[in-house]
Amino acid sequence: MAGMNAPPLLVIDGATAEALVKSEETVALATSALIKTSDGRIAQDIRRTLALPGMAGTCLSVMVAAEGPQAGAKVQSVYPENFRHGLPSHQGGVLLFDGDHGHPVALINAHAITGLRTPAASAAATRALAREDAGELAVLGYGEQADRHVDAIALVRPLHHVRVWGRDRRKAEDFARRQRDKGIAATAFGDAGAAVAEADIVCTVTSAAEPVLHGAWLSPGTHVNAVGASVPGLREIDTECVLRAKVFVDYMPMVLTSASDLIDPLEAGLMDRGHIRGEIGAVFAGALPGRENADEITLYRSLGVPAQDIELARFIYFRAQERGLGVTVTL
Repeated sequence: MAGMNAPPLLVIDGATAEALVKSEETVALATSALIKTSDGRIAQDIRRTLALPGMAGTCLSVMVAAEGPQAGAKVQSVYPENFRHGLPSHQGGVLLFDGDHGHPVALINAHAITGLRTPAASAAATRALAREDAGELAVLGYGEQADRHVDAIALVRPLHHVRVWGRDRRKAEDFARRQRDKGIAATAFGDAGAAVAEADIVCTVTSAAEPVLHGAWLSPGTHVNAVGASVPGLREIDTECVLRAKVFVDYMPMVLTSASDLIDPLEAGLMDRGHIRGEIGAVFAGALPGRENADEITLYRSLGVPAQDIELARFIYFRAQERGLGVTVTL
């Protein structure tokens, strides 16, 4: 009978997944996954997307990775407009398979996985690339990832002030108030340039189709985490920002198919491939130099790679097993 010898599938909801991993652990897991991405220990493919009706960026996304025989896939919908309705923009699941017979062994809430691993990777990049004395953070965007990025960056740099901008000034004010409630000084700005002007760390966490960050605004020594705009056609940062910066990416094959802010200047002949210094995992491993002086502008272009999802999902799965958490079902 079909399925009679299959092991049970452990289903882990979002709240349980988040409770099973500490913030510091997510940064360590993101660092590990990105090192394995750069040295080839994790096999993976670029993100595959199917455009769906709706605003730019609405799609079905599939990401797959394997470390040896242990494999996993993240399948999720991306609905950027959901934020306006108080709903998650990313929804789906991460499915893990065992390495012996290929049985599916776990299904984990993908919104939780994405929510945890994205700021963790930005924190890891900030630790490697930002100046040691950096503590003035500008966040362009005020959604869930903006909140998570403040918390994550605070793990690796002593933040003394958060500057926030978003298209809706009231929501930006609400965001600033939430940071102050956490004990972090924060100010909302009505102009993105003013928010960025005195910052030494900048995180862009929007679904913008047109640039919200301009290179002319950046001061020498600034580090930028460009996190949103994860499908072709969307751009959070302008070409001057790219050209002024020492650029690092998470996974080169995906950048060259999905990061319009890098693809466009390459295709226009405004820069060559050498302007992209390499993958951040090589910096973490010590195989590639990161920041080399205090005045460099550094840019980490984050798209999110399958290795990050699977590394974190496996950690959560094994910890859930240890603690007897999750719900088992038989397919």
